Amino acid sequence: MQRALAFDRSPPLAVAFRFFLNVPLFLMLAALTLGWQAWAGSPYIRWNPTVLATAHFLTLGVLASAMLGAMMQILPVATHIHVLRPRITSTVVHACLTLGTLSLAIGFITVKAVFHTAAVILLGAAFVLFLAAVAGGLWRDRKQRSPGSGEILVAVRLALAALGATIALGLFMAGLRGGLWSVGAGAAQAGAWLHGLPDLHILWGLAGWVGLLVIGISYQVIPIFQATEIYPKRITDVLAPLVFLLLVVLTLSGAWQLSNSHAATLPQRLANAGLALCYLGYGLFTAWLLWTRKRPSPEPTTWFWHAAMASLVLAALLGISRSAWPTLSGNTQEMLLGTLLIPGFAVSAVNGMLYKIVPFLLWHNAQRRAPIALPFIPKVRQFISERDAMRQFIAHLCAVVLLTTACFMPAVLLPAAIALAASAGLLAWNILRALALYTRTCHRIDNP
Repeated sequence: MQRALAFDRSPPLAVAFRFFLNVPLFLMLAALTLGWQAWAGSPYIRWNPTVLATAHFLTLGVLASAMLGAMMQILPVATHIHVLRPRITSTVVHACLTLGTLSLAIGFITVKAVFHTAAVILLGAAFVLFLAAVAGGLWRDRKQRSPGSGEILVAVRLALAALGATIALGLFMAGLRGGLWSVGAGAAQAGAWLHGLPDLHILWGLAGWVGLLVIGISYQVIPIFQATEIYPKRITDVLAPLVFLLLVVLTLSGAWQLSNSHAATLPQRLANAGLALCYLGYGLFTAWLLWTRKRPSPEPTTWFWHAAMASLVLAALLGISRSAWPTLSGNTQEMLLGTLLIPGFAVSAVNGMLYKIVPFLLWHNAQRRAPIALPFIPKVRQFISERDAMRQFIAHLCAVVLLTTACFMPAVLLPAAIALAASAGLLAWNILRALALYTRTCHRIDNP
């Protein structure tokens, strides 16, 4: 696998950076929504409207924003494949994604159909345009892809397919809430089948889109930025296709079920266990790579990746137990699994990536802007100090631990929301300070 990155192929800074700015914003909105719920004393269960709004602030506002921006940045650098019209694509997709996420969350909280309708239009436009731009770039630049990028592209293609399934299911359900379409009068069987669509939506979103994209990106960023050994070929060739195949098996086997989630068929239970085992193996192997890294002292980004892998391993073990003993399924287990996968695994991984990508992008663009090497251009580590990043990691870890505890003891939800707000605030402060340093540096370059 290729270890070198072609940074000269980086898109303009604003292409990816506007998405990264969404991360602390929506993390703060998620914290405020949880705090409001805790203050109101409403039940901390999966179907509570504020929990649904919080989940989509995290999955769309935080995770999707970070991952769309990362793909637009990493694809040309790691694979030599450019998204079509990156400036226009990023501007329109970012605007539609931001407004669509806000509309969807407001729709959940207010239960007003007009917001769900707006969300369908805006989010549909965002993801259709993004998928079309990436697919067009993959086709146009297929002959000039970099050597050794095949395993990354396989995972990315499968992640995009999973994203398409996730968005199709999500838009269909949002359209039902918005009154844009219906299943028809007297469609009892259809109604029972629709009861399982949220689980399918979550499955394709977390185990498919998020999981596969983190896997694909980690093949490149963990060996390079964490100074670890590369992933062995037997993992990079098999893991992503196997995960996708198991998702297809789960989807097809579940299509014949009605609404009883405890009455899982044997193929479903085996596929669920296989999917959990895949992520268990990936989490354990990645954790081993991080522990045996070549740099002796761990950095804050390393600790974020450790937290992500620990959460993934715990979630995988919970998934295996649920497959073996379906009667264990319940609200507490569902909330615990979602907490481990979203703030525990995915948000931790996003933080780990941002603290490497953001400082490097700012440093690289400052260097690229300068006609010659200038001594006053800050080094990469000066844009965000390790001490500042470590403070945010501690706040984030406290939030994850408290959110996990809240699944069993809802009384700690308010402290969890406060910790999450502190994490969001520190992340915003670190990114904005780095951006301010970049702006001052560019001013000195342009006005010597």
